[in-house]
Amino acid sequence: MYRIYYYGTYSGVLRARGLFILGGIFMDKVFKTYDEQIALLNSRGIEISTSIERSDAKKALQHYGYYNLINGYKMPFLVNDLEESADDKYKKGTKINEIKALYNFDARIRRIFFKYILLIETNIKNLIAYTFSQAHPQENYLVYTNFNRNLRDSNKLITNLISDIQRQISSRVSDPCISHYLKEHGYIPLWVLNSILTLGTISNFYKVMNQKERQEISKIFKIQDNELENILMYITPIRNFCAHNNRLYCYRTKKPLTDLSIHDELNIPRTSQAKNEYAYGKRDLFAAVLAMKTLLSDMDFKKFLKEINNALNIFRPRMRVIEEKELLSYMGFPEDWRESLLKIKTDCCEGNDKV
Repeated sequence: MYRIYYYGTYSGVLRARGLFILGGIFMDKVFKTYDEQIALLNSRGIEISTSIERSDAKKALQHYGYYNLINGYKMPFLVNDLEESADDKYKKGTKINEIKALYNFDARIRRIFFKYILLIETNIKNLIAYTFSQAHPQENYLVYTNFNRNLRDSNKLITNLISDIQRQISSRVSDPCISHYLKEHGYIPLWVLNSILTLGTISNFYKVMNQKERQEISKIFKIQDNELENILMYITPIRNFCAHNNRLYCYRTKKPLTDLSIHDELNIPRTSQAKNEYAYGKRDLFAAVLAMKTLLSDMDFKKFLKEINNALNIFRPRMRVIEEKELLSYMGFPEDWRESLLKIKTDCCEGNDKV
């Protein structure tokens, strides 16, 4: 299973996968054929006994790859529930097809989140471009003094932002809309530049805007400007997870979503830990749902919830080992997630006020 090397001398004793490793011995993974991979999975408790099951398993490994499929989605099926374990042991009844179904469920919700985050991204970009350009009409985003210089580390934040924008322009000079404005005007208006700026850059842009301009935007969503800043920072890595096909359903982050009024409206309990933060909706995928509830129109948010629920409906009949309650826990979702969210109405108008 492992090839063992002896590599000089290290002090101390390391323990890896049940073996004591002395004097700098370490192991690396050895290539395995599909048949060997299937045998390994079978030895660890995944049921692959019939010829049909072997055929299905081989096709899944060929299509998705062992690392993406097994290492990526094994957690709910493990007896020890650990992503990195010395000896993976799978729960009784685990089959490749259910792991594959979880993989496909994750792909579905990833596409859904990406779709609606892009709606938010477009709206935020346009609001920032309009508000900032109205306040600073001439070559606005390249002028240092047009930003808030009273922030902590403002010099670093502003100069990094301007450098980042210039770098993104340089990388896209061949784009027709960019090259046209550079050639004809020597400058690209912010509302044109929106098409190439990343959500991360736009989030940093909002961070260093003058407070009055920030508040003009945040009041559209009926939240404080510091809350909008945090929400944008929270959904940016999730947007990138979706764009790069990273595993999403069990998303966790060290940087929490700020406390919002919706946390209390949903009666989310607080933990008994020292941080005393909300038990869910802070560092998980449900926090992204709350962020999207804040920034999407009621109509779009209802569509978003419906699509997530449809993804669950497709996965539900394929659940054998995983229970729905367990899956929702990985997602950070309460069991009544859809019903509780639909009960909350926003007083913001449809259409122009939100996406």
